[in-house]
Amino acid sequence: MPRGSVDFFVPEGEPDGASKRSVPQHGRDNMEMSTNIGLRRVESMETLNLTLHQCARDGNPDKLRRLLDYLGNVKKKINAHDENKLSPLHYAARYNHFEAVRILVERGADVNNKGEDDLTPLHFAARFKRMKRIKSTDSLDEVEGSSAPLTPSSEATVETAVSNEEEGADGENVPNGAVREEVTSDDELDNQPSVVKYLVERGAKVNAQDYYGLTPLHFAAMRGNDLVSRELLSVRGIDIEATDKQQMTALHLAATHSCVEVSQILIEAGANLRCIDDELSTPLHLAAEEGNIKIVRMLFEAGQKKDGWVTLSQMVTDQNVEKSTALHLAVNNSHYEVAKLILEKGGDANATANNFSTPLHLASVGGDVRVVQLLLDSNARVDALNHNQETPLHKAAENDHSEVVELLLKSNADIEKRDKDNFTPLLLAACWGNPEVVKVLLRYNADPSAVDKNDKTAIFWAAEDNHVSCLQVLLGNPKVSKLIDEADRYGNTPLHIAAQLGHINCVKLLMEYNAMMDDKNEDEQTPLHLAAMHGRTLVVRELVNRQKTIVNDEDEESNTALHLAALAGHQKVMDVLLDLGADVEARNAKGWTALDCAAYMGKVKAAKTLLEADSPIDPLDRNKVTPLHLAAKGGHTELVELLIKMGANVAQRDHDGLNCLDMAIDCNHENVAMAIVKTDKWEEAMKNQIADVTKGLVRDTPLRKLIRKMPDVAEKVFNNCMKPNMTNLEHKDCEITFNYEYLDDMYADWGEKGTSDAGSSSGSIYDEDTHIIKPDVRPYSKDSRILKKNHPLQIMVSSKREDLLSHPLVSSLLKHKWHKFGAAFYYINLIFYCVFLTFLTGYMLVHEPPYMLVNYTAWNGTDIYTVSCQELASFGLHQPVQYPIAFLLFGTIGKWIVLALAVLTLVRELFQICYSKLNYLNVENFIEWLIYVPAILLVIDWDSCQMSNPQIRHPWQWNVGAIALFLAWIELLLFIRKLPRFGIYVVMFTDILWTFCQFFLVFVLFIVAFGLTFHVLLKNQAPFSSPARSLLKTAVMMIGEFEFDTQYTTEITPEGQNMHSDQVYYEGVTYAIFILFLVLMSILIMNLLVGLAVDDIKAVQDQAVLKRLAMQIDLALDVENQIPGFLRRRMVIKQEALKPNQQSWFTKDKSLTSASIAQALQPELDRMDYIEEQQELTRTDIWKLKGQVKALKSSTDRIETMMTALMKHNEINWEEEDDVDDQDELNLASLGI
Repeated sequence: MPRGSVDFFVPEGEPDGASKRSVPQHGRDNMEMSTNIGLRRVESMETLNLTLHQCARDGNPDKLRRLLDYLGNVKKKINAHDENKLSPLHYAARYNHFEAVRILVERGADVNNKGEDDLTPLHFAARFKRMKRIKSTDSLDEVEGSSAPLTPSSEATVETAVSNEEEGADGENVPNGAVREEVTSDDELDNQPSVVKYLVERGAKVNAQDYYGLTPLHFAAMRGNDLVSRELLSVRGIDIEATDKQQMTALHLAATHSCVEVSQILIEAGANLRCIDDELSTPLHLAAEEGNIKIVRMLFEAGQKKDGWVTLSQMVTDQNVEKSTALHLAVNNSHYEVAKLILEKGGDANATANNFSTPLHLASVGGDVRVVQLLLDSNARVDALNHNQETPLHKAAENDHSEVVELLLKSNADIEKRDKDNFTPLLLAACWGNPEVVKVLLRYNADPSAVDKNDKTAIFWAAEDNHVSCLQVLLGNPKVSKLIDEADRYGNTPLHIAAQLGHINCVKLLMEYNAMMDDKNEDEQTPLHLAAMHGRTLVVRELVNRQKTIVNDEDEESNTALHLAALAGHQKVMDVLLDLGADVEARNAKGWTALDCAAYMGKVKAAKTLLEADSPIDPLDRNKVTPLHLAAKGGHTELVELLIKMGANVAQRDHDGLNCLDMAIDCNHENVAMAIVKTDKWEEAMKNQIADVTKGLVRDTPLRKLIRKMPDVAEKVFNNCMKPNMTNLEHKDCEITFNYEYLDDMYADWGEKGTSDAGSSSGSIYDEDTHIIKPDVRPYSKDSRILKKNHPLQIMVSSKREDLLSHPLVSSLLKHKWHKFGAAFYYINLIFYCVFLTFLTGYMLVHEPPYMLVNYTAWNGTDIYTVSCQELASFGLHQPVQYPIAFLLFGTIGKWIVLALAVLTLVRELFQICYSKLNYLNVENFIEWLIYVPAILLVIDWDSCQMSNPQIRHPWQWNVGAIALFLAWIELLLFIRKLPRFGIYVVMFTDILWTFCQFFLVFVLFIVAFGLTFHVLLKNQAPFSSPARSLLKTAVMMIGEFEFDTQYTTEITPEGQNMHSDQVYYEGVTYAIFILFLVLMSILIMNLLVGLAVDDIKAVQDQAVLKRLAMQIDLALDVENQIPGFLRRRMVIKQEALKPNQQSWFTKDKSLTSASIAQALQPELDRMDYIEEQQELTRTDIWKLKGQVKALKSSTDRIETMMTALMKHNEINWEEEDDVDDQDELNLASLGI
C-alpha cells in the first residue's frame, strides 16, 4: 500500500474482493463518517471523485446511490473528469450499465459531456457491443483494463464486452480464467434496456462529432455493433451520410473494417452506395481492397436493385484519387474472388490508373497466377504500357515471378519490349537478380545482346549489382557468355564495374569465363585502376595474381593503380600493389609520383607506406613542385611534419620561387607554418625571397608574410632568433645571442640565383669575425623609401603588430641601430639645427622692422614698400642700436653663421635630390627649402646702403624673414616629434589637425554664412566694412571675442548725437542673427570640435605603446637611410650577444631584461589565452575523435558486409528484432505504451 494511504471499506455484505480501495490520507480529518451508507473512513473529495468513477465503471447501482447521497455539490462532482479526461457517465455508458447511466443522468450528469478527443457518452455506448452474461467457474482477479479489482466468487457472473473480433475491441478481452458456459440470446439482449436509446431520449446529440469528426454511428459501424447501429438508425434526425475529417461515412468504415451486418443495415437504411471520401474512394473501393466478397456482393445487389446496370457500371468504373477502380484495388491485393465478381459485373480489365497501370500490371507485380489468368481470360491487353513504358512482363520479371512470366509469354507477350530506359524484361531480371526469370526468358529466346540506354547488357547489370547466381545463369548460356566483354557507354566492361564495386565473387566468376583484364574504358583505366581507386583490396590481389603485367598499366593521365590508391589513401591496396611489383617512382602526366598524390590529398599512412618502400622524397614535377609543397599548400600538418622528419628539402622552390613555408602562408594554413618553423630546418625555410607583383615588384620574404598574416608564427620565429647559452636565464653569466639576419635583411640576397647567403664573392654577406656586412655588398634596392617602407619593422607598424614590436628581438635591434650611429647622427643634426635656429631668431630680434625706422612726420603716409634703404637710413639715423653686443653677436656674426648653415644644408639637400630623385618630394623637405632659402635672402645685403647700414632690411626681406622664422620653429617641432617621449603629443596634434581639415568645409560654410550676413547688416562699422574683414572678424568671434558693447549697440556722443560708424540700423535682424551665431558657432560648433579632439586624443592614448614604438622605428630607419652607405653597412650586423643580467643602470633597457626575455621564450598565458589554448586542444581532440569514429564506422561496415556475405553463403536466415531492455519496458509502460 502506498505511503500516505489508508483502506476504504465498502459496506458489509459486499464481496470481499471488492471491499478495499486505496485513497489518499490527507484531509481525512475534515470529513465525517456516514453510518447510513456504511462508510468507515473517507479521505478527501478527490478520492470521492475517483470512487465515483470506479462505481460507475463497476455498475453497482446501490453503491452508486449511496455515494451520490453522501456527496455534496453533486452536479459538479458528477460531471468531473478523471485523469483520463472521462466522467462517470462515460464509464457507465462504456460498460453498458443501464441502471448506473439512469442514476447518473437523473442526478444531473450531462449526457453531452465531452471527454478526451471530444467523445460523448453516446460515442462510448456505440463503440462497444451490448453486454452478454458469461458464467465463470474460476476466480477472476481483475478484468483487463480495469483499475478496480473484481469480486472473486464461484459461479459469479462477469460482464464483458463482445467485440468484432475474438479477443474484443480495444483490449476488452474475456478475463483470464473465464469460461463461457452460458450466453444470453440476442432476443434477450434486445429486450434489455438500451443505454443508447436512453441517452438519446435524455437529449444526447445523435450526430455529435468527436475531434476526428466521428459520430456514434461511425463508431458502431467501425466496431460492427449491429444492435447499436439499428438503434441509432431508428432515431429521428440521424445523419446516415455524416462524414468525418477524411470525408468517410459510416458505410465507408463498415466496408473498411469488413463489418458485414452493419454494412447490410446501412444499405437497407438507404446509405449512398457511391459516396466518396477525401481520396475519392467509394465503399466498393474499400471493400474490394480489403477483399470482403460478402460486402462487395451486397453492394452490387443493392446497386442492381437501385438502377440496374446503370448503377453497376458506375460503381465498377468509379475511380479514386489515383484513378484506380475497384478492380485495380482487388487485383493489387490478390483478391481473386472479388476481382472475378467485379469482372462479372462489367469491370474493365484494361482500365488505367493515373500512372497508366492496368490491372494486369498490378497482378504481375503481385504474382498471383490465378488473378493473371483471370485477367487474360477477360481480354486484358498483354502488352499494355504504363507511364514508364513497362508491360506486365516487365513487372513480372522485375518482381521475380517466373510462373507469371511464363504465362505472359504463352499469351504472346513481347519478350523484347523496351521501357523508357530501354530495359527489356531480361535486363530487368538481371538487374534485380532473378535467376529463375532469366532462365525462363532465355528459354523463350530473349535477346542476350540487348542493352539499356547506357549500353549496359544483362551481364553488366548482374555484375554491377553483385547477383552472382544470376550472373552464373547468364554466363552458363553459350550465347550470352560471348558478350562478357561488352562495354557500356563509358567503356566499362562487366569486369570494370565488378572490380570498382568490390564484388569479388563476380570478379572471380568473370575471370573464370575469360573476361579481359586489360580492357580500358574511355579514361584508359583498367579494372585494376578502378579497384585500386575504390580500395578493393581483395579484387586488386585477385587481378594482379591472375596477370602480373597489369600492375603498372597507365590511364590517360599516366596514373598507375598505385597513383590512384595513393590519391584515395588506400594503404592496404598500396601494400598489395607494392608487394606485387608496382613501380614506386612511376610518374603521371603531371610528373607526380605516388608520394605526390598522397601528399596532395594529405594521406599520412599512404605516405608512410611509400616512404618505407624507398619512394624518392623530393621528386620535382614540371613546375618544380615537391610532395612537401603539395602537403603545405593543402594544409596537411601531420604530413608536412612527416616529410620534414624524413629529410624533405624545405628550401626547395617551385617555378614561382615559392618554398613550402611561402605556400603555407599564402594558403592561410597557420598550423602548417607553425609546424615548419618549429623544425630544425626553419632557417632554410626563412631564406627565400620573391618579387611581389601586387606591390610593384617589391621584395617579399616569408617573415614579412608572417608579420602580415600570421603574427603568432612570426613570434615563434623571433623566439628562434634568440639563443641563450644556458637554461637559467637569471644567471649572472647568462648570454643571449640575437640573430638579426631575417629581421634586418636589406643586404641579404635569398634569390634563386645563389644560396641563401649569396651577395658577395666569398658566398657570405657577413664578416665571420665581426658579423658586419662586407664592403662589396649592396642593398636589394637603391630607393630609400622602399627600404624603409618594406622593412620588416615598418611592416609591423603598418600591420599594428604591437606584440611583435614589443618583442626583445625587436627591442635589441632598435637599441643596436640607435646606439651604433643613430643617436649620434640624430643629435648632431639636432644641435646644428638648434644653432641655426638660435642665430636666425636672434638675427630677427636684434634688427628693427623697417616701419620702426620711419619718421612718421616726414614719411607722411607713404607706402612702406616704396621707401628705399636710403630713406630708411635717413629716417633712422637718429636711432642708435639698443643692444650693441647682441647686435654684434646675432646681427654681424650670426649673419654669416645663418648663411653658412643654410648653404650647407641646401647643398646636402641637392645631394639628397640626386640620390632619391622623385622620392625626395615630401612635406618635410619642402618646408626645409622654405626655411633655408628665405633665410639666405634675409641675411644677404642687396645694395651698398645695406652694407653700410646692416641694421636696415628691405620690407620684402622682413616679410620673408618672418616666414622663415615661423617655419624654422615648426621644423624644430618636426625634429623632436621623432623622439618618443615628446613625439606622442605631436602625433595627437597632427591627428586633431587632420580631423579639423576633414571638418573644415562645414566649418567654413558657417563662417561664410554669418560673415557675409554681418557684412550686409553692419557695413558701417570698421570690422565689417568689407567681406574679407567681416569673415575674419566672424572667425575671431568664435573664440569669444564679441565686443558686444562697441559693435552691437548704438554709440551716443556726449552731445547726444549718434555716431554713424557705431550705429546698428537693423536691430531686430542683427540681434536674431547674433543670437543664432552665439548658439551655433560659439556653443555647438566649438563643442563639436572639442569632442572630436577628445576622441582623437583618446584614440592616440589607446595606442600609445604602438605609436611610441612606431616613432622609434621611424626615427631609427630615417637615420639609417640618411647616413652614407659605408656607415650604414656597419650598422647592419648578423647577430649580437647580450648579457641581460650585467647591464649598467645607465644602459639598462626594461624590454631586454632576463624577465622579459623569459616571458618571450616561455610566455605565461593569461586566462583568456589559456581558455583559447584549451579550446584549440579540445578542437584537435574532437577532430581526432571524429577520424577515429569514422575509421571505426568503416571497420564496422566492413564487418557487417562480411557477416552478411557469410550468412548468405551459409544460407542463414536471420531477422533483426527490436530489443527492448527492462528499463525501456518500464519507460514505455510509464508512458502508457
